[in-house]
Amino acid sequence: MPDDGGVLGNLPHSRPGKRSAKRDSAGRPAKPRTAKPRTANPRTAKPPAAAPPGPPPERTAADPVASVVRTAATVAATGVRIAGAVTQEILRRLPRP
Repeated sequence: MPDDGGVLGNLPHSRPGKRSAKRDSAGRPAKPRTAKPRTANPRTAKPPAAAPPGPPPERTAADPVASVVRTAATVAATGVRIAGAVTQEILRRLPRP
């Protein structure tokens, strides 16, 4: 079959994924990489972080009012998320003028 440069003309002539004998590194040991000390770049350097806050206050199950309010807030936030996703999908399907 002559190589006419058609659809198959762009394919490699060798098998991809198979390394050639020139690339075998069995005779040479790998060089160990030395870690270079990093210097701070003044343009990208971040200011030192403040002290981390303490542990969050513990939630007690003994306060039923707080539990109900927390549950209601979670349900409301979930509803808003669902409504936003539905609205986004409806707007995406509308034809553009």
